[in-house]
Amino acid sequence: MPQYELNLRDYWQIIGKRQMVLWVIFFAVLIPTVIYTNMQKPLYQAVASVQWIERRTFANLLAQFVGTPMRTGDPLVTQSKIITSLPVLEKVVKELGLVAEHANADEVMEQAASIQGAVSTNVASGTNLIYINVTYENPKMAANIANKIAEVYIAENLREKSKESRSVREFIEKQLEEVSVKLKKSEEALARFKEAEVPSGVGLALQNRLADLEARHQSLFQKYTEIHPDVKNIEEEMIRVKDQLKALPQKELGYNRLTRDVEINANIYRQLKDKLESARIAEAEKIEDASLVDSAFPPGAPFSPNKPLNYFFGAIIGLMLGLTGTFLFEQLDTSIGTIEDVEGYLKLPVLGVIPYLKTEDEKKRGLILKLWPKEFKGKEKILRLRKQLLIHYSSSSPAFEAYRILRTNIQTEVFKEKIQGKIILFSSSGPEEGKSITISNLAIVLAQGGLRTLLIDGDMRRSAIHNIFGIKKEPGLCNLLGESIEFKDAVRTFTDILTGEIGFGEALKMPGLDNLNILPGGSLPMLPAELLASSEMAALLQKLRDKYDIILIDSPPVMAVADAVILAPKTDGVILVYRVGKTARAVLFRAKTQLVKSGAQVRGIVLNNMSPEMEMRYGYYYHYKYYGKYYTSPKEKTEKI
Repeated sequence: MPQYELNLRDYWQIIGKRQMVLWVIFFAVLIPTVIYTNMQKPLYQAVASVQWIERRTFANLLAQFVGTPMRTGDPLVTQSKIITSLPVLEKVVKELGLVAEHANADEVMEQAASIQGAVSTNVASGTNLIYINVTYENPKMAANIANKIAEVYIAENLREKSKESRSVREFIEKQLEEVSVKLKKSEEALARFKEAEVPSGVGLALQNRLADLEARHQSLFQKYTEIHPDVKNIEEEMIRVKDQLKALPQKELGYNRLTRDVEINANIYRQLKDKLESARIAEAEKIEDASLVDSAFPPGAPFSPNKPLNYFFGAIIGLMLGLTGTFLFEQLDTSIGTIEDVEGYLKLPVLGVIPYLKTEDEKKRGLILKLWPKEFKGKEKILRLRKQLLIHYSSSSPAFEAYRILRTNIQTEVFKEKIQGKIILFSSSGPEEGKSITISNLAIVLAQGGLRTLLIDGDMRRSAIHNIFGIKKEPGLCNLLGESIEFKDAVRTFTDILTGEIGFGEALKMPGLDNLNILPGGSLPMLPAELLASSEMAALLQKLRDKYDIILIDSPPVMAVADAVILAPKTDGVILVYRVGKTARAVLFRAKTQLVKSGAQVRGIVLNNMSPEMEMRYGYYYHYKYYGKYYTSPKEKTEKI
């Protein structure tokens, strides 16, 4: 990865460069999301609402009266739990016929439990409304269940209320009966006492007096301390009254006790009589605490799955993971991506940047080719290479201009040395980096520039030059070195190209090819390396210097076999072809090191296959894209218009 700080354009270019990773991850997330969403059964949600009012019932008053603790907690939450309880749902499944008419209790409970998970409630904030939500596979049944739950809940609420009122009435009646018996007994006891004794009533008066003093003492004690005169006076008066009570005869004390019991029982009896009447009224009331507000209606669209939402989140997650994978792949990429990286790492000048040579069939496939790149093999691969020759491109195209720039840089770098017949070896660190098509197109532009050019196929193991130009492979270099044939019998000229597989019409589209000669690889030798290292090869190259202005040799990859390292010292320089993004930087550096150790002069490097997606920071593609019209011929401009 580059060591400089990336800007927004760099991030956009990384996305373009790694768009295959982005799309693969994106669709790997989105497609399963779509499939899973469509496999889900649609669920419909119906909503009914009920209103619950907590009334101050007589039962609450009675609880306060008898000292029973009041209920705690949020009453609306309690009612929500009751709505979704099994007793309510058991009645619902029975009334809706969701179970057989003679189903046993276990079957009813099982069915009620099965729909319990489909029922939920929520309380509207700031109100006493409870919403009953039912999610079901059938929209009509969802509405029926919601409405039936509301109906059963309201009926149960009223039944419980009536049951509570009846229990209160029965409790009061029982208490009234017990108090009535106590009152009767206390009255009879008082009557018998009066028949046996004639009390004066003084004790009762003193008892009332003492009660009054105690009340006053309690009131004063809240305001004053015990040393206050009024408090002391009250306390002294209370002592005197108590002494008087103690001095009274026993019959007076008994009379007082019996009279007090009668009064207490009579008061309790009167209170219970009043409460009994209220309880009877409450029991007769039919006022509901819960009422239906809105009935549920069958929904028109499913509640779940929410397909648009699922698709949206699937796309967002896929995009996020795709971007993450894109930048992760870029971070882990050990290849060299920019001119600055190449020149800084290899200490070699970049002599040319060759754009990706798109053929006509690729233009038709467009995005499909990017997502599913086609593998070319055998004859199909040969035809594709042939289609990448410059004779199939406009002379004002970015591809042509890239090779002209490469020609100029090579002439500047190599031709400054006053040597007759410059010999340049083209190689790469590994296979499939495009060195053969690169050297072939360079030979064309050199010939067009008026230079007598010889293109030698030094890769006798996997010869490709003869296929690219559509000429015969044999006789060639191998035959020239190992057999007694003349150079003129092994070399191919423009006439051979015209009569070859490319065709007369296509070959004539490219003027200047009469300056180009080609020496194919010939038959496959048993020991190619030894043949290239022979004195015959050195003598041949020396002889050819006087015949041509420039000699280009296509050699095998440096890291694959020793052929390139053997040939390199016999030439005036080596140029490495590097397919951007393919080879790790360590491998490329190792190839350069091996060439240098062999005594070769590594003149520079050519960045090949530079598509817009591979371009990083130095702007060659943008130059071609936005300024390519500068090179367009007037005729082409007219055709575009």
